[in-house]
Amino acid sequence: MQAVRERVLLVDDEPQVLVALEDLLGDEYTVFTSESGERALELLAQEPDIAVVITDHRMPRMSGDEFLARLGASSDTSRILVTGFADLAGVIRAVNEGRIFAYVTKPWDDQDLRLKVKRGAEHFRLMRELNAERRLLQDLMNSVSDGIYFKDTELKFLRVNRAFARSLGAADPASIVGRRLSEISPGPESEAVEAQERRLLEQPDAEEEGLRRVNLATGSRWFSESKGRIQNPEGSVIGLAGIARDVTERVRGDEALRRSEERFREQSRVLNSVLAGMGDGAVVLDRDGGFLLFNQRAERILGVGPRRVLPSELAQTYGIYAGDQKSPMATEQNPLLRAMTGEELTDAEVFIKNQSVPGANVAVTATPLRDEDGNLIGSIALLRDVTHQRKLERQVSQSKKMEAIERLAGSVAHDFNNLLSVVMSYSSMLLKDLKPLDPLRSDVEAIRKAGERASDLTRQLLAFSRRQVLAPRVVDLNQLVQDSEMSLRRSLGENVEFVATYEGEPWPVRVDPNQISLVVMNLAMNGREAMQGGGRLSIETKNVVLDAAAAAGPLELQPGRYVVLEVRDTGGGMDVETLARIFEPFFTTKEQGKGTGLGLATVLGIVKQSGGNVLVDSELGRGTSFEVYLPACEDRE
Repeated sequence: MQAVRERVLLVDDEPQVLVALEDLLGDEYTVFTSESGERALELLAQEPDIAVVITDHRMPRMSGDEFLARLGASSDTSRILVTGFADLAGVIRAVNEGRIFAYVTKPWDDQDLRLKVKRGAEHFRLMRELNAERRLLQDLMNSVSDGIYFKDTELKFLRVNRAFARSLGAADPASIVGRRLSEISPGPESEAVEAQERRLLEQPDAEEEGLRRVNLATGSRWFSESKGRIQNPEGSVIGLAGIARDVTERVRGDEALRRSEERFREQSRVLNSVLAGMGDGAVVLDRDGGFLLFNQRAERILGVGPRRVLPSELAQTYGIYAGDQKSPMATEQNPLLRAMTGEELTDAEVFIKNQSVPGANVAVTATPLRDEDGNLIGSIALLRDVTHQRKLERQVSQSKKMEAIERLAGSVAHDFNNLLSVVMSYSSMLLKDLKPLDPLRSDVEAIRKAGERASDLTRQLLAFSRRQVLAPRVVDLNQLVQDSEMSLRRSLGENVEFVATYEGEPWPVRVDPNQISLVVMNLAMNGREAMQGGGRLSIETKNVVLDAAAAAGPLELQPGRYVVLEVRDTGGGMDVETLARIFEPFFTTKEQGKGTGLGLATVLGIVKQSGGNVLVDSELGRGTSFEVYLPACEDRE
């Protein structure tokens, strides 16, 4: 990109001089020429961006110094005066009235003139930038309603804006510059202010805020001020700056203000307490994706604190998924963004999953955020973690389903058992009537064996449906497990490490020992199947006391004392879908024909018929834990 060339104006009544100067400077600058001061003034009015003016001193009608004096402060252009005779008075006049940058005598030195023109152009650019900054500062200061002022180390005003001048009863800010407050508004209040400001100048890194009263002809006015020291790049204090706001009406109504502020503080405390203590997360979002409010509960639910992102990136940033949990929620589904479009009330349930939250169901209620004029400026949302609630709902649903299956299984097993009784009875009578070598004997024996296997199946169904006959007695659960250790170790195999940890003095439990031994064996075999490549199976017994909250949860037990038998494996664990069905009869993850799917169903039936329940905890890649809760009894027979 070609650089913009600076503009130079040549003023001389001799054409040959103009030609010579244009030849000298034309390669570097855009040159304008004028043979008179009057025409030069017109050109400057039309071309305000001329960086350098080179004018001859002696010209008819209007001399060079008169031309520069006429130009005055209306232009930032750098001025070079060319004189062919020693007219010191004219040069001095040009310096005083025309603000010349340099002067050159005829005949000029080309190199010297080029250098002065170059420096003049640089000076023009700097002055333009400086003036622009000054104008910007002045515009900014005068556009605010608060008073702004700067003072030197003698506490004299260096610069003030219009608002501050008006606060002191002055129409023109310039009338205040160079004076101290005590000179403008004499009195003890002003003297106290200046004493405080002197201390401020002497204290490192100090800032002051407070109220002061100024006595004016129209009466006393109160100002709220904030002050700070000004330091140069070397760290020396060169003055102070302050912002003052007229708070006279507020001070005059001090009592009403005090009550209002106290009420506001109380409301703020209540609001902050509510936001901090409420069980729901609360967030307020502006239309650009910035959070205006984000309470602690929201951060715990989302797992990520407030971040400024584009609204379209909210789902990706916070891991917000729809019901399918396959990909972050689309923009048109996001309840926060739907409310931001004006949808009055948006209820949705989302799934949160990110680096901090492994997975949570969150109910979102979102409404639009509007300003006092009704304009849509964002959205408000309440977030409620319903993960536990959904888990309980699934458990209740599963419990009802299992109860129905239990009733069906019990009825089927009962009726089937009656039929088996007939089959077993008649096959036994046939076997008694048939001779050992009778060709029909093998067929009848096959019928009887099939009946026996079917009878075993009905016993498992009766155990699952809690309709089998138990023979309970008071036992020590530690001893019961220890008696099974040897057979457990053999059944687990060499590639599974077996570890048992026992409660020092377990409370006695009233159970059928044979059925509880079957529970232990089924859980151990289930763990072995989950650790095909080897692993660790641990069994632990412990005494626990369930309070009302713990007992009323997924265990659905009465509060009180329980002995817990925990069986934990280090297998691959189960996903949510499998975990929801493990106690269903005939449900198995094994290949077809490799299992009946009644092992865990039998475990649950035996434990529930014994007055307890089973709690399962499992995640993919983290193994599985079964906790069997059995009610403790008082006697020790």
